[in-house]
Amino acid sequence: MKNKNVKIFILLVVVVLLAGCKNKYGIDTSNYSTKNLEYTKCIRKTVTDNNEKVKINYKLYSDSKGYLRVLISTEEVTSSDDDILDEYEKAYKKIYKPYKNLKYYEHSLLREGNKLTSKAYINYGKVDMKKVYEIEGTENNVKLTNGRIKLKDWKKFAKKYGAMCN
Repeated sequence: MKNKNVKIFILLVVVVLLAGCKNKYGIDTSNYSTKNLEYTKCIRKTVTDNNEKVKINYKLYSDSKGYLRVLISTEEVTSSDDDILDEYEKAYKKIYKPYKNLKYYEHSLLREGNKLTSKAYINYGKVDMKKVYEIEGTENNVKLTNGRIKLKDWKKFAKKYGAMCN
């Protein structure tokens, strides 16, 4: 009996190690440590022409020098029309495809009932900003300071698009 318990315990340890720190979106959160960073939250809510509700939450973590280190974006689209959610899902997949192999920039989609959730984790302290700007372009983008993004500049950029930050 004791031997069986040891085997079960070892199996559980292996499962936990293989699962790592992935959340329900399949994103390895260990690449996005927020320890000792300052927290800011921004929100944007809107209703589309077709009455879909879109809610965007940004969790921003910055260092003591004011540089944005980690951004966690959660975008929720709620609609009773599956075809509309299909369109949003295709659009998100297309938007995030260029980032697929970019280390420290991860994206995932989760569809539950009448809600589609897009989750993005970006470690601005480690991501290759040169590659990010190759994908996004520099025009109408957040200004870089010393190759990184200042939290105040990101908040100013987000405000232009209707986000409210604390």
